[in-house]
Amino acid sequence: MKKNKVWVVPIDFSPIDKVVIGYTKYLAALQSPEKVLFVNVVKEFKPSFFSEFQGFQEQILVDQKLRLENKVDTHFKDAGVPYECHIISGTPFEEVIGLVLNKSGSLVILGRKKISSGSGIVSDRLSRNLPCDMLLVPEGFEPKLNKVLVTTDFSEHADLAMAEALELLNKEEDEKEVIELFAHHSYSVPPEYSKLGKTEEEFAETMRLNAEKEMSKWLRKYDSDISPILTLQEGSSFAKQVIDQVEKQEIDLIVMGSKGQTVASLALLGSNTMKVLKADPQVPVWIAKKPGENMSFINAIRKT
Repeated sequence: MKKNKVWVVPIDFSPIDKVVIGYTKYLAALQSPEKVLFVNVVKEFKPSFFSEFQGFQEQILVDQKLRLENKVDTHFKDAGVPYECHIISGTPFEEVIGLVLNKSGSLVILGRKKISSGSGIVSDRLSRNLPCDMLLVPEGFEPKLNKVLVTTDFSEHADLAMAEALELLNKEEDEKEVIELFAHHSYSVPPEYSKLGKTEEEFAETMRLNAEKEMSKWLRKYDSDISPILTLQEGSSFAKQVIDQVEKQEIDLIVMGSKGQTVASLALLGSNTMKVLKADPQVPVWIAKKPGENMSFINAIRKT
């Protein structure tokens, strides 16, 4: 569980902003963050090409801050949580990471537009490289949180995901709404099963029993009512299985652990987390990370 709760919420003055601010307000009522930082990144003019705009950049920043404050005040002012509005000139990827580092941000909440809107590049880069948790809210999603699905491979990163999900359950006793929690593990039959003298069905049963034991052992660590879900990867991908469970169980939030990134593995996008994001789930996805896990990589790209 993270001690500081400073949330960073990028705003780009598109229609999805209202969805993101609304979800942030809803979530803040459950988790009471110390502060929420709303930020808009303005493209910086290069004097060598835009000499006629020298001195005009400052006025743009002033106008944008007033615009940002007006939008946030309209949708967030009565949230009962301290918040600030920041206007920064630069590029979204670098400036959002810089704000997270400077303000010790613990969570970045970002809107996820439909593929046709062309917003995937920045969110993909941030989800891989941020040194803190990230929450992606899909376009058009109405704030609700009745059922939460945590994906698990029983690792340390799955523990982080479950810890975040359990925090959502710590609601006021007089609230009528109850959050149901599900733990999903996907197991598979290794291709070498035939060498062991068993049929695929026999080996699948063995793997299922092992998965049940691992799930039972893992869930015993948590003093909560968590429903286990085990699925066999048989002709379908991990991402499809997650999406299928979201639809079947009517899930409102997916929480996943994301392993750290290194400079050498920057180009690899094969993680289960990235596959689920690319499958375009129609519910928010919370990516839980170990604080500071990506710092060596972030320091490397900031020096380039």
